[in-house]
Amino acid sequence: MLLQNKTAVVTGCNRGIGKKILEVFSANGATIFACVRNITEEFKIYLNEIKKKFNKIDILINNAGTNVDNLSLRMKDDEWKKVIDINLTSTFLLSKHAIKKMLKNKFGRIVNITSIVGHTGNIG
Repeated sequence: MLLQNKTAVVTGCNRGIGKKILEVFSANGATIFACVRNITEEFKIYLNEIKKKFNKIDILINNAGTNVDNLSLRMKDDEWKKVIDINLTSTFLLSKHAIKKMLKNKFGRIVNITSIVGHTGNIG
């Protein structure tokens, strides 16, 4: 088992790449803390749950992402905040927490996954 005794936190797991990551990590023996889009807890509660349940985080996969396609003149403030919170703030805060655990345990990997639109741009 390639990932046996490894603890992984994976965001954006309800479909696509995130779901496949869960399948592969699970099949290879990892202990996984998964976050899906329809999670009812707030982010700080989620982060506290990770802190309580794991003494170590070996792998963090920041896969969660959202978009609100709209012209900036039409985008509502709350739509902008949602995109920033999910795509940037959650990545920063989870990474910050994971890095502390990884440094303490002298091991860790962080993988940030993004959309191709981040590289090419998109109308709206």
